[in-house]
Amino acid sequence: MGIDIRDLFLTFKGVRLAQSVLNKTQFMSSAEIAEFQLSALKRTLIRAYCQIPYYQKLFWEHDFDPYSLKSLNALSRLPVLSKKDVISAPSDFCSFLTGERTVDLHTSGTTGNPMATFTSERQWVVEQATIWRQWKWAGYRFRDKMAIIRSYAPKAGEPLTKFDRLKNWLYISPYNLDEKNVLDHLSVLEKWQPKFLRGYPSSLYLFARVARKHNKTLPSLKAALTASEVLSEEYRWEIEEAFGIPVFDHYGQAEISAMLHECEYHTGLHILDDYAYTELLDSDTPGQKRLIATNLFNDVMPLIRYNTGDLVIPKKGECPCGRSFRLVSRIIGRADQMLVHREGYFLPPVNFYTYFSKFKDILRYQIVQESETKVKVLVQSPRGEDISRTRKKIKKEMSLRFGGPVEVIETEAFVLSGEGKCNVIVQKIRW
Repeated sequence: MGIDIRDLFLTFKGVRLAQSVLNKTQFMSSAEIAEFQLSALKRTLIRAYCQIPYYQKLFWEHDFDPYSLKSLNALSRLPVLSKKDVISAPSDFCSFLTGERTVDLHTSGTTGNPMATFTSERQWVVEQATIWRQWKWAGYRFRDKMAIIRSYAPKAGEPLTKFDRLKNWLYISPYNLDEKNVLDHLSVLEKWQPKFLRGYPSSLYLFARVARKHNKTLPSLKAALTASEVLSEEYRWEIEEAFGIPVFDHYGQAEISAMLHECEYHTGLHILDDYAYTELLDSDTPGQKRLIATNLFNDVMPLIRYNTGDLVIPKKGECPCGRSFRLVSRIIGRADQMLVHREGYFLPPVNFYTYFSKFKDILRYQIVQESETKVKVLVQSPRGEDISRTRKKIKKEMSLRFGGPVEVIETEAFVLSGEGKCNVIVQKIRW
């Protein structure tokens, strides 16, 4: 796997930041955290006002003066920002006057509406720092052996694994996870003896099921690190039972607006208040809160009071770890159902989100699986645009992923739930 020098440099700076700063901020008192957030928030708001016309107009309309910000609660005078608002005119939210190089990102599109986002290198360093800090909570040290079942999509003829010698990580493709391949991977891991597993909850769940079925153990493991999908209690139990290790869950998004981490006491997930200013607002369901976030360090594309679209269940009380970060007992998120290959094994949904995020000429998409042999992909294009070439690409790729013919239909008529919600994955197979 080729070395990305820029990413390596920013990651190294992030590790240094975690050691020098974030190890201290995590143990601030609630009052100190509020002061820290107010200072960072004021800086973000002033830069947004000076450099981004959208926020200048918004602040004028709401008589909001960022220079005189004296409390975090004052931010509630501004409206909540929706993903639809950003998708409709992403350039309106960007500033390229910072003098920094940008990092280009894409949302994975769990709602079927992929979104391009940009961040500053400064923010990306903070991003790496917070992630590596959680890994330290789990006991990870640099160059500990880690098997990663994500972030690797081999091309035709390429092996299903790839090794990063510098970081000492073994990447395993989350595609083609049939029972034979998983058993082969487990045999390799038995000999290689990794200390950590990292991956999508659904992928680690499949490894755990096969391991338990065939009495495979990996005694070298210390912990599992999950991310990018909702971690169900079933998945957690299976992973912990199969390998005898704790699971550390991570929540974040490509919008880099909020981050939550599970610590070594596993009492819930901490809202990282030294990463973002996060509000928990009422939803239509009692006890569930909407996650609204303002990132504190993104100078290029600050999203202010951004509605992540995810729901959480807050948890009262303090964590025995001593950190003052607020807790949620669980993330409701968007619990998508698994997709099924023709040969009967599961395909992680997040891989499809990532794949579709690359197409700029698709407004929305939906995968409808009626049986193991019948799959339809519904796509909506901007009016008047010819997407025939894109449809052919999707048809070819999706047919490979499902192991058989897939129908790609251009339409505006999507399958809606009883609540009018358009789920990306409509799974009609029942077990």
